[in-house]
Amino acid sequence: MVYSYEEYEEYIHEDYKELIEEKMSRGEAIARTFNEYDMLAKKSETDKALFCTIISEISLSHEKIPYTFKNYMEQSLIELDFKVIKQENSLTSEQYIDLINRKDYVLQELKKKPLDYFPRACWYYDELVEEVQRFINNFKLENENTDSIVTTVLQRFDRDCDNTKSEKFIVYTTLAENLYNHGLTGVDSIEDVKHVLKSFSIEDVSDEQLTEDEQENLADRIKSVLSNLK
Repeated sequence: MVYSYEEYEEYIHEDYKELIEEKMSRGEAIARTFNEYDMLAKKSETDKALFCTIISEISLSHEKIPYTFKNYMEQSLIELDFKVIKQENSLTSEQYIDLINRKDYVLQELKKKPLDYFPRACWYYDELVEEVQRFINNFKLENENTDSIVTTVLQRFDRDCDNTKSEKFIVYTTLAENLYNHGLTGVDSIEDVKHVLKSFSIEDVSDEQLTEDEQENLADRIKSVLSNLK
């Protein structure tokens, strides 16, 4: 066993949170964390059990789970041999029982999670709206001069705007709504924001990560904010 019971818990959660702090979506952060520990998890059956259980627990906090990831984790958890884990003698009796209970729980809960069939790690709709809103709120609290709000927000989310068209339009829409709601319609680069939103077509995002309801909601938001910004 590479790490102790407590160390696995601490290190995996710590690395995942650091990736979130590096401005990654939860989906990208869990994928990076998975890759970081995947080889270590092959060291022993105990390592594998801890890794699969902890990673699955984190994924349960996400809005959706990629279907390939869910299938892999379910199969890995089902195939765990707890007789071997007991023989490896790396866990106390309490830890052994706790791990079995945690494994059973995540297997049960994974079956309930909505699935994501989009092949790329990206932000989900509500997740990204909340993140953009949080960033804008912090910016306004920290800056008396808001003229640079557009460029600052777009710099923060530049990777995401390049990832999928859905993410780009979510960022621009949430930004435009905030500019209107806070009376910032005269700030620098607002015309660039409007220009991007005017180019939107629902077909642009129809084959990406958004559901049909989310696509329609985004289209309605763009139509509304453009009308308000005239």
